[in-house]
Amino acid sequence: MTWLLIVLAAGPFALKAASLVWLGQNYIAQSAYKVLQFVAPVGWRWGVDGRRGLACLWPVDEPRPGAGVWTAAVAVALVAVAIAAAGLPPLAAYLGIEAGDLRQDMDARFSITPWRAVAVVVFLTTLNSALEELHFRAWLDPELSRRFGNAVGILGSAAAFAAMHLFIFANMRGVTLAAFALVFVALTVVAAAWSLLARQPGGIHAAWLSHALTDAGLLTWGLVWLGYF
Repeated sequence: MTWLLIVLAAGPFALKAASLVWLGQNYIAQSAYKVLQFVAPVGWRWGVDGRRGLACLWPVDEPRPGAGVWTAAVAVALVAVAIAAAGLPPLAAYLGIEAGDLRQDMDARFSITPWRAVAVVVFLTTLNSALEELHFRAWLDPELSRRFGNAVGILGSAAAFAAMHLFIFANMRGVTLAAFALVFVALTVVAAAWSLLARQPGGIHAAWLSHALTDAGLLTWGLVWLGYF
């Protein structure tokens, strides 16, 4: 089944790359790959793991995390948002990346308006964060870990998570190879932290919370930095 796991994990990357070329420059088209991110873990949980009902959609059999795990989840989100908000503006200036140029590229690619931006933030913070946790932490990490060990499971799923997000910056002005590398490393680190959370009793729920809070903080700050509000 290892080959099937690799094919299913690679599917969203292939569709995302294709969407950049053939599916047009709009947010819905660019998000088509999320269908595969949903189908892969749900189909695996149903067909391979024999789960049924809501258990196919989310690890509902996992207990609720304890107070310490919830606290750790919030702390990870706060640290990630604080580091990004404090470090990105000077780092962008050092790398020659202008917020105005990034906004023009975003507008051209996704036709973003302030209200559409709000809708995107709500979607990414709620449903999309759950989808990504289901795909990367509840499915890909455990399956890789069972086959190759925890280190590969954590780092492999975290690197896949980070790599998928690099598509956002494809062909944007001023985003150099160094910027891609920094984004990749930062996203890999925070994704690995969520994998460690997910290994605690009920931790997948805490990882979702941490992911959602991180998205909410980073996206809101990013929209303000780019001048949407």
